[in-house]
Amino acid sequence: MQRISEKSDVYSFGVVALEILTGRHPLDPTLPGGAHLVQWVREHVQAKRDATGLLDARLRAGASESDAHEMRQVLSVAVLCVSRRADDRPAMKDVVALLEEIRRPPAGDDDAKPSPAAPGAAVTAAVSPARGARSGAQSSSCSFAVSEYSA
Repeated sequence: MQRISEKSDVYSFGVVALEILTGRHPLDPTLPGGAHLVQWVREHVQAKRDATGLLDARLRAGASESDAHEMRQVLSVAVLCVSRRADDRPAMKDVVALLEEIRRPPAGDDDAKPSPAAPGAAVTAAVSPARGARSGAQSSSCSFAVSEYSA
C-alpha cells in the first residue's frame, strides 16, 4: 500500500491539469488502445508528436499562438507532475514557481504580456533546491526543457 504524500498530491494535480488541458476524463474509454489519460499523454510525448494535438479543441479554438504556447508549457509542467517515480516529481512549491514563470511579464513592464518564443525554440525552466530554505523544507532537484517537440 502506498502512503499519501506531497508527491502523490503533485501527481493528482498533474492529472487534473491534464484533464483540463485535454478535455478528457482520466479513464476516457475513447482513448486509443484503452489507455488511461496519463498513459496516453506519456505515449504522445515519448513519440515526440505535436503537443498541440493533445489540447482540447475547445481550448485551441480562437486561442492566439501565445496562448497555445502557454498551454503547451502548462502541459509540460503537468507531465512532470505525473512522472512514474515520485522522486522525479517536483515539489508543489516548484510546480507553483514553474506555473508563475509561464506568464511573467518582461522585467520593468508589469502590464506587458510576454511575447511567444519562436516555433521550435526551446523554453527551459529549471527547478533546483532552494538555498537557505527553512529547516525541514523539501525541494526537488528536477529540471526540464520544453520545446515544441517535447511538450
